[in-house]
Amino acid sequence: MKKTNRLILGAASLAPLTGFAQSTNNLPVVDLERVVVTATRTETPVGRTAASVSIITREDMEDRGLNTVAEALETIPGLAIVRNGTPGQATSVFTRGTESNHTLLTVDGRRAPSQLAGGYDWANLPLDNIERIEVVKSSSSALHGGDAIGGVVNIITRTGRGLSKPEYEISFEGGSFNTFQERVAARGAKNGFDYSVTLSQFNADYPRDNNNYRRSSARSSFGYEISDTLYTDIKLSYYQTDGGSPGNTAFAAFNLPAGPDNQRDHLKREVFNVSPGLEWKPDGPLSSKLYYTFENQWQPSFDGFGAFFAGAVNRLNIATHMIDWQADYEVSDDWTVSTGTLWQDQAVDRNLGSATPIEANLQTFGVYAHSQWSLTESFSVINALRFDKYSDYSDEFTWRNGVAYNFDSGTEVFANVARSVAPPTPQDLYFPFAANPALLPEDSVSYELGVRHPFSQDIEASLSFFRHDYDEFIVSNAGTGFIPMNVGNTDINGLEAGLSVRPMDFIRVNANYTYLDTKIERTGLRLIRRPRHQINTSINLKPTEPFTLALGVTYAIGREDGGANTPIGDYALLNARAAYQVQQNTTLWVRGENLLDDKFEYTAGFPALRLGLYGGLKFTF
Repeated sequence: MKKTNRLILGAASLAPLTGFAQSTNNLPVVDLERVVVTATRTETPVGRTAASVSIITREDMEDRGLNTVAEALETIPGLAIVRNGTPGQATSVFTRGTESNHTLLTVDGRRAPSQLAGGYDWANLPLDNIERIEVVKSSSSALHGGDAIGGVVNIITRTGRGLSKPEYEISFEGGSFNTFQERVAARGAKNGFDYSVTLSQFNADYPRDNNNYRRSSARSSFGYEISDTLYTDIKLSYYQTDGGSPGNTAFAAFNLPAGPDNQRDHLKREVFNVSPGLEWKPDGPLSSKLYYTFENQWQPSFDGFGAFFAGAVNRLNIATHMIDWQADYEVSDDWTVSTGTLWQDQAVDRNLGSATPIEANLQTFGVYAHSQWSLTESFSVINALRFDKYSDYSDEFTWRNGVAYNFDSGTEVFANVARSVAPPTPQDLYFPFAANPALLPEDSVSYELGVRHPFSQDIEASLSFFRHDYDEFIVSNAGTGFIPMNVGNTDINGLEAGLSVRPMDFIRVNANYTYLDTKIERTGLRLIRRPRHQINTSINLKPTEPFTLALGVTYAIGREDGGANTPIGDYALLNARAAYQVQQNTTLWVRGENLLDDKFEYTAGFPALRLGLYGGLKFTF
């Protein structure tokens, strides 16, 4: 888009335009008045957020037998999950074709620190202590910063608030690939104090030598009601992973040390996060919340390419501090204004043997204002404006405007436009032999138009069109010699169509289709690893109260990979789980993954898992 048009749109962000929300959930039909917090950073009915929102509940995750956040996100329309082979290996989340580091991760609304290459460790995030996941697929940088061009994934954890008696859970599961996992959980509340804790262990030995995987994790929440208007809590999480990295099968042809079944490549990772918070909610129109977050990421690895660095040890440490403050003011019953600030300090220290080490310290300070205005009961307005000051890049303004209308028939229509700016990652700027300190920030203007219509109480359809216009898009792959490059204008266009049907009380069917067209104007090539067509279908059956059956299919068509954009084949991934509640507190289940035994690769040269069968047992008391 021309700069003059962007200035006009930017000025418009200061005017009271309108906003609205849609939900394209892949599992249950979302009620119009269901409340979400991610799209606007305040509790807002999903029909008034001016954004495409999908929700995965704890019940959804249990019915499907999901174990990680990445597996849960794979059920969401518009999200393509790409693994470098088996679970535990590097995993990318492409939201509507945007880069993986353009989707922000938050936990209970608190921003999660990113990795060296931006983005997050999606592969190793278990579903421990998680109540639900909200996914905003609309551009959200004006509220959340540059990392949210593609959207936001907000993990909402469990607490013990409001429980009259404690709850406990113990579960076990085992099966193919020597897989075994255990989980214990407890939560409760007493005398204003509440707690929720989950511990888990996962072990597996996947096909190919040197492909074992171990994960230990803990996630907890502790809170205390200081008074009727003041609540404080602290969120704690820790996980450790340890596993082999067999590498790309293509290296075998060159007899390189990182070839298949390599015995040396090895990665260990530890992440500790602590985040105390304070929420003030008096009877008046003003409320406020303040969070502090510290996270330390530690990652030692033994690299098959270590010889190139005169040593095989590759150590990384990232320490991040963040302070996040927000105030909300109800100007009237139909108008709420929010403002806030975010300060972040991230220190990166990487040692690559004799190679030049990475020692970087990046700071960011952002301030934003957000307006939610309901002109009538049917017509809503959303506006947001943000200013970010970066220690290593130029200052930037970003904005978002949306309009929406709810018809008496139940039909919802919405549209929005937003500007986002994402600076280069530390790895783009500083990684030895593969860095480009001359990189410019990525600049995007995003558009969205959607409609959702309930034909009846049991049938609902949705349709969304979206577009991202990028300037200075950054690409780093085989086509650029793995050196990050600004490739200029890049366009992403697509649509999502969804249908939810409940033919009988005990059957729920959901089907979604996403079409994606991407193009780098300079080369005429598509962005790699994004399917042109993706279909998600799920069927949930509960013919009797004790029995539950859930099936899910993901069909990806038209994928390319590598510098030459080589087709890597389509795949159909069929998963299913059947559960039976033997007694009130005992549940048995069996589940299968890749039941069609489809032989495919998410990423070229990294085989995905074939057919796997598992069984488990859960006790609650």
